[in-house]
Amino acid sequence: MTKKAFLNDEEIQKFLAEDDDLIDSDEDDCAIGELETDLGELSDEENSSEGVSSDEDDIPLNVLLEKSNIITFSKTILRGKNRHMWSTQKARSYRYGQNIVHQVRGPTRLCKNIVDPIQVFRLFITDAIIKEIVEWTNVEISTRSCINSTEAAQRKETNNEEIEALIGMLALTAAMKDNHLTSTELFDPSCSGSKYLSIMTHNRFRFLMSCLRFDDKSVRIHLTADKLAPIRKAWDIFIQKCRENYTPGPYMTIDEQLISFRGRCGFKMYIPNKPSNYGLKVVMMCDSGTKYMVDAKPYLGKGSINSNLPLAENYVKELTKSIYGTNRNVTMDNWFTSVSLAKSLLKEPHKLTLVGTLRSNKREIPPEMKVSKGRKCGTSIFAYDNELTLLSYKPKPNKIIYLLSSCNEIGTVNNTTKKPHMIEFYNSTKGGVDTFDQMCSVMSCARKPTAGQWQHFLVYSIWLI
Repeated sequence: MTKKAFLNDEEIQKFLAEDDDLIDSDEDDCAIGELETDLGELSDEENSSEGVSSDEDDIPLNVLLEKSNIITFSKTILRGKNRHMWSTQKARSYRYGQNIVHQVRGPTRLCKNIVDPIQVFRLFITDAIIKEIVEWTNVEISTRSCINSTEAAQRKETNNEEIEALIGMLALTAAMKDNHLTSTELFDPSCSGSKYLSIMTHNRFRFLMSCLRFDDKSVRIHLTADKLAPIRKAWDIFIQKCRENYTPGPYMTIDEQLISFRGRCGFKMYIPNKPSNYGLKVVMMCDSGTKYMVDAKPYLGKGSINSNLPLAENYVKELTKSIYGTNRNVTMDNWFTSVSLAKSLLKEPHKLTLVGTLRSNKREIPPEMKVSKGRKCGTSIFAYDNELTLLSYKPKPNKIIYLLSSCNEIGTVNNTTKKPHMIEFYNSTKGGVDTFDQMCSVMSCARKPTAGQWQHFLVYSIWLI
């Protein structure tokens, strides 16, 4: 116990008075006031450095997400017109091996060390294709020689060397940008020099181009179900070599190419938004990194495919057969993309993911994601269905883009560009076929067909290589 406990009242008052004399009350009050002021300023600075974090505790989550260009709904379930159910929150799920490819993109081991252009060319235009052309071209030459026996030197049978020389000359016209010239101008020394005359004569060139055949005409009549029968065998060999000679990367692109052609053909198409309005439509799959064509399938008209699947889904599954079970991703446009296709590709034996745009009339899209009135530009809405992610993005006042992904991802937005990462990934991988088509058009050996349309396949094969 202290001494103060035994003091009387007078001593206590005297002791307190002595204590007051020992300290300077004004200085202490001033010091305490300054201390309180400093603490108050520091507290304000801390609050200002935290921004509105203290106030944001009372702001709803959907308002905070809208500030980051992501809009959410208070309800957790959205339904499309066909009652397809989507969740507004991503459920936790695990899917191992997705988009993990252990193969190195590039030429296969058998053709990796080949540097000679002629050997590389023969990897695609094989001896089997040359043999088919020589055999059935000679049959056509024999038929025409019996009808007209004049100019026997120009109508003699051909051989492998001459057909290879013809292909080389067509490739030379592409390299020299002479494919638009007529045959008379090609073999005119004053116009094109002697480089084409050193290969063959003008009359021989015209005769071979008119007699080029890839199949037996007598058998073709009985194969009316297959519109590609005149070049089916050569086409299948060529596409098979395209698959065998290259190992694709992890990201593929499926799209259509319109080959300019105005001759007679039963499946010629008119597509107004293509550079060449008329031509032959070929659906193909390319590596989005190197733009290499891995597989292709021509569109032969309505009713040409006997399958219970929708036409677009059938094309995707046929073109991706060579990469089944490899965990690769396929990017495609809205003609191919559908919710049923995305779910189907995730299963065995496909094991592929899909990223593609969706048409606005798809019944799986919830009406809430289609509302444009009152919605700011640059905002995104995400919905989830297990591995599927559906995006509704508004880039312009009167435009909404719908994107579907089966990569089991959470919807996020790039803070720099303010665009969803799904949009950026789609833009980086969608141009495989378009770039391939552009590279083909830069060096084209396409010519106007002289007689019949099937010799156009030979020109197209050189064009692709």
